[in-house]
Amino acid sequence: MTSIYLKFNFTPFNSKTHLRSLLTILLAFLLFSTAVAQDKTETKPQDKTEDKPIDKHANKPLVHYLNEDKTHYVKFSGYAQVWARYTEMNPGSKVDGSAMKNKSDFSLRRFRVKMQIMPLDKFLIVVQAGSTNLTELSNSESAINLFDAYGEYQFNKNIQVGAGRSAWKGLTRFASGPTATLLYDVPFLTLGNVNVTDITLRNLNIYAKGQVGKFDYRFVVAKPYVVSGTPAQGISAFNNLAVKPSLSGYVKYEFFEMESNAGATSAGSYLGKKKVLALGLGAEYQKNALSSLNGSDTSLHSLKIFTADLFYDTPVNKSRGTAFNAYAAVFHHDYGPDYVRNLGINNMANGVDSQAASFNGSGNSYPVVGTGNSFIIQTGYTLPYFNQKKKSARLMPAVGFQYSKFERLDDPMITYDLGLSLLLKDHASKFVFNAQSRPVYQYQGTELKVSERKMMYVLMYQINID
Repeated sequence: MTSIYLKFNFTPFNSKTHLRSLLTILLAFLLFSTAVAQDKTETKPQDKTEDKPIDKHANKPLVHYLNEDKTHYVKFSGYAQVWARYTEMNPGSKVDGSAMKNKSDFSLRRFRVKMQIMPLDKFLIVVQAGSTNLTELSNSESAINLFDAYGEYQFNKNIQVGAGRSAWKGLTRFASGPTATLLYDVPFLTLGNVNVTDITLRNLNIYAKGQVGKFDYRFVVAKPYVVSGTPAQGISAFNNLAVKPSLSGYVKYEFFEMESNAGATSAGSYLGKKKVLALGLGAEYQKNALSSLNGSDTSLHSLKIFTADLFYDTPVNKSRGTAFNAYAAVFHHDYGPDYVRNLGINNMANGVDSQAASFNGSGNSYPVVGTGNSFIIQTGYTLPYFNQKKKSARLMPAVGFQYSKFERLDDPMITYDLGLSLLLKDHASKFVFNAQSRPVYQYQGTELKVSERKMMYVLMYQINID
């Protein structure tokens, strides 16, 4: 098979210069937005419940207004995702001590309850709780966790500033997690550091965001959680040596309709309700986040990630309900020498036979992210309504692909996803069937090569109240 190599050239990275640049950009946005605000008449704060296009088939939002002007309110929303799944397990996988070659399971992938409070003009409070990855292996009495608790002050459209515990991140369109996804989840490459430097994508952080003309931006300073890896000779791992702040930013230019930036997440598909073409650039930096052994010495390595992505969603025939969607992104990850992370989303294995194990580890894990270059693409097409008069249900086939050339692996890492969504009520109520093919790596002498491929089949149901 012919291999495709992506080559990226970047100038040397200087942390002090990077920090000064971020602060300069933030200051420029502050000054510009203040000048714009002074030139315009004062307007009432916008009710974020009106941020979406009106859909006569959608449920009414769960909102209680606190004043007659409807500028102060309490809004409730939430969603749940349930998985039924069949997985071909990685070699040597165990569940509660028993060897498993394949496994069927049922799990609660995500459950969220969210409350947004606008008690004062321009001031928003967001609180969200819920559960993630509740499987038959989950044995705790209470699985409800506090995910988000932060406040945001909205100076104007050009700038809003917030702080607390949140999923606000820079880097890419999907760095903050999923919403209205094209397949059964966002591309896992965008979640590369999940539960390593964060907890379910959340950190204590300070962020600034806004929209200036056709530009949409976000800059985030986050405090990573203390991690403890085990560095090896010439192989880096995360360390807990005086953990430094994480700096990230993402700026996109929107050619057609503007998207809402009221929340941290971005839509994966509008199903043709908007025409959006967005080109984004992002970066993330954390000084001395990783370390490796060099003989008897320990070398420190800074985390550096650079991305560019393109999102396109357009109606094809609005009356029939057809639409086209595509997303593509390129990544350059620098975690230090030979870093690779195997990630098993909602993993159903809790053990592995070390004599039979592959490099992937247990369950459905595979090398998702590492030092090197990557390319991902997802695309889908929304088919016509089953009932044109009632505008009832639609099908949406989609495909996904990841190609990564990681420094440590001798074969490229390639995954394929094929999905079909039954949209009962758009993204508010839908079934998604997804088939994923992943590689399994084994040492062949001193080289890490693909020895076989494994499949995972997921049937997901999602219910969303927003």
